[in-house]
Amino acid sequence: MIKRLILLFFLLATGSGAHLYNDSMLLIYSKIVPRMMMLDNTERVQKKRRSLCILYEKVDRPVAGKLKKLVKENLPPQVRGDFEVVTESYDRKWSERCRNSTAFMLLDTKRDNIAEVLKLANEKRLLTFSYSNSLLKQGVAVSLMTGKKIYPIINLKAVKSSSLKFDPMIYQTSKIYDGGSIR
Repeated sequence: MIKRLILLFFLLATGSGAHLYNDSMLLIYSKIVPRMMMLDNTERVQKKRRSLCILYEKVDRPVAGKLKKLVKENLPPQVRGDFEVVTESYDRKWSERCRNSTAFMLLDTKRDNIAEVLKLANEKRLLTFSYSNSLLKQGVAVSLMTGKKIYPIINLKAVKSSSLKFDPMIYQTSKIYDGGSIR
């Protein structure tokens, strides 16, 4: 028993940065993220092929690969040919590989990496999603709230600062993050 506790403490204390990802949540994200991307009415996005760039820490590479596979499997049939999914590590030159993306999906990472992605996303008016809704505080535009029901959480400040325009219907089915609370 003590050996298990020591092992658990060691794994938590070494801080690999790995977040525990739930397969059911990955499946939910794989279905919701592409559909929300379709509701992005920003004129620049409407004229382009949709492309999601999933950014991850090296330790989360299998998670990013699994999410990519799930997104591709769960795309609505009418958009399959016009939708691309790319995975890239925060450690690499992700901005080059993801430069044509219309949205970013951020898996957990250091604050500096998030700030760098959000800076580019705001400049290019790109939609940002995060697995962890704690990243809403840092400026990510959309995450999910789970409970009895699942709701998208929209960070109004991030949406406004990026000049994103959603189909008005999305606001009726979402929770709103206003900088301090979710309503």
